[in-house]
Amino acid sequence: MSDCSSHPGVGPILEGLSEPDYLSYNPSEVRLYGRPAIHRPIFKLSDETISSQISEKLQGLTVESAEMRRIVEAVKEVAVLKITSDEIFGIVNQQIVFAIVDHNLKLQQLPVDIGVPSKNFRGDDGRYIKSIGVIYGYAYEGHCYTLPKPQIMYLPEEAHAIKGGDCGCDCGYVPELGYVVWQIDKLERVVALDVRSDDLKTLVLDENMPGNRSPLAYAQTMALAPQRHRD
Repeated sequence: MSDCSSHPGVGPILEGLSEPDYLSYNPSEVRLYGRPAIHRPIFKLSDETISSQISEKLQGLTVESAEMRRIVEAVKEVAVLKITSDEIFGIVNQQIVFAIVDHNLKLQQLPVDIGVPSKNFRGDDGRYIKSIGVIYGYAYEGHCYTLPKPQIMYLPEEAHAIKGGDCGCDCGYVPELGYVVWQIDKLERVVALDVRSDDLKTLVLDENMPGNRSPLAYAQTMALAPQRHRD
């Protein structure tokens, strides 16, 4: 029996996604289903606006239209290089950078080394992390599973459009609700973020009360481990 109706809508259908590769069989493949990050251009200014601002900065100097187009493209390329090489937004230099602007209009940033390789295990060139998604469920070895809590993940593969079957769904995640699929080998490195928002009492005080602490916490496990006498 299909349980397509159990999955909530996550957003509009994204255009331009490539189709998944269902022609080959990979026994180590994990299919992740979720909501992809929104693709927004870095430059919100049009080329015409950039061109007029450059003309103002040149203080009345005339530039041929063909040369101006080259100047605009050069400015955009330099700006993109600046953004991707500095630790300001998103993933830069294989890091995640959290940032806010404080009341003094200064940028507070916290770079986090995510410890991923510069290439994936197949040796492809380019950046390792290629997309971001909120993952709601996954399929592995022909079975579908639902995560108990949606997980934000930085992934080494691009998202693909879901191909629905006769029931119109793939593990119940229909593309009409905004879901996409990632096909990733289980040996690939990913980055998962655990984002929680609550009052300080809940996240710190109540969380660390006896009985609520995670039994897998390293310090707690070491404290409870029996002492062994050395020979």
